[in-house]
This record gives sequence, C-alpha cells and structure tokens, in this order.
Amino acid sequence: VPAPLPWAYGLLPLGLLWLTRRVGLLYGALAATATLGAVYAAGVKEPSQIFFVAVLGMAGLLLAACARRGVRASTALALAVTPVLAVSAGYLFLGGLEELSRVLAARIEEVRRLETEHQVSQALGLSAAEFQRALERTARLWSLLLPSLFALKWIVVMAVNCWLASVLFQDENGFPAFHEFSTWRVHPAAAWGLLLALALMAARVKPALEAGVNLAFPLAVAYTVQGFAVARFTAIAFQLNGVVQAAIVILVVLLPVLLVTFLGIGFLDAWYDF
Repeated sequence: VPAPLPWAYGLLPLGLLWLTRRVGLLYGALAATATLGAVYAAGVKEPSQIFFVAVLGMAGLLLAACARRGVRASTALALAVTPVLAVSAGYLFLGGLEELSRVLAARIEEVRRLETEHQVSQALGLSAAEFQRALERTARLWSLLLPSLFALKWIVVMAVNCWLASVLFQDENGFPAFHEFSTWRVHPAAAWGLLLALALMAARVKPALEAGVNLAFPLAVAYTVQGFAVARFTAIAFQLNGVVQAAIVILVVLLPVLLVTFLGIGFLDAWYDF
C-alpha cells in the first residue's frame, strides 16, 4: 500500500527507543527534534511527510517511556500506534485518499499494459476477458478498502518495531518480551465496533457503506488471527502431528471459505476463552 514515507522510516521508533534507553528521555526528545532537521536537510520538504516523521519519533519516545515505567506490552503498543493512526486518518481525510487512489489506478493500468504486451493471463490459465474481469474486481475491492489497508500497514509497522525491540532488548529487561505481544486477545468491546460496522453496511448509503466495510475488515482480520491462535493452541494441547497442522493450512489455502470458520472461532473466543 502506498505511503507518504518510504518503509525505511518505519524503523525510526526503534532507533529512537534504542537511543533514549542510552541517553534518557530528555536527550531522546532532543534527538527526535534533531532528526526532523536532518530529514529536512536530506530533501524531505513536504509538510505532511515531516509531520509523519515527527509522529513516528513520538511513537518511539512513547515506547521508551512505557518500557521505563514497566507498562504492559499491549498498552505500550496501543499508545504507540494511536498517534500514528490519528495522523494517518488525517492524511487520508486531507487528500491522501485521492493520492493513494491515483497510485492504485496507475498500478492497475501498468498491469493492463503488461497483459497487453506479454499475455500474462495465458501463464495463469485464464482468458484475456477473465483476466480483465478479475483485475477490475480487484481494483474495486482495493479502492474500497484503501483506508483500512493503509491503517493496517502502519499497525504492522509499529508491531514490527515492538517485535524487534523485544528481541534486541529482552536480555537487558528494558522492554516486554515477545511472548507478551504474541498472546494478545481481541478486547470484548470490539464486538460493538463490529456491530456498528454491520449497521453502517446495512444502511446501503455509499459513505456509510464504505465506513462500515473499512471498520469491519480490520476487525475481521483480528478475529481471524485469534481463531488461528486458538487452533494453534489446540494443536499444542492435543500434540497434533506437524503434518496434520500443515495439511490444515494447505486446506485453508485451497478453500479460503474456511477462513470464516476461524473468524467465528476467534469471535467466540473473545468471550468463551477457549
């Protein structure tokens, strides 16, 4: 998914977390401010990009403060992600969505050009008409889900920062261990968010429908991940053979409709706690 900054800037929170652990929060804040000047001197002049860098620096300082205070892993991740998501929403609202849509349209057009020049559809075992229909459906789906995909991207970026910090600083007891991040569960209050999303989708009005879909999609992803976690725990508890586990994964790949089963398991696990 396109972004106002290259992926490499996503590791800025980890760098500031490491530096703040060495020199303290005050000097870490000064280093974050100096980083903005260095980024500007390096050629990043767009105000929205500078602001994104500033927020990523703030996320790193928040992670450092949470680690120093001994805050739980889930709370630290939530505090670090919240300002990034808020700025991402502002970016989309202030014209970023149109920019992302233009980039997506350009990439779809590039795929069409490749199909015209190299007949990609034949390598996939599709006719040219089937390939075009699939491409159009994919373009409509991506256009609809751009806001939620953009938000999920930055959640993944911050989660990767937390994972790397847990691996690099675990021996020094300066950051929560990775298992504290990997054993999360969707909060029961998320069910109300899913109910709101379904209500917006049922309204059949375009803005409400788009908002409902973009709210339901990340929640569905979270519940599906939780469903897979329950399945993994069950496999460990009953000592299932690795071949059986691999066969289940292959079956899910071949029959994506089974993802609905894992989604349902994850949804019920929020209350029942399998």
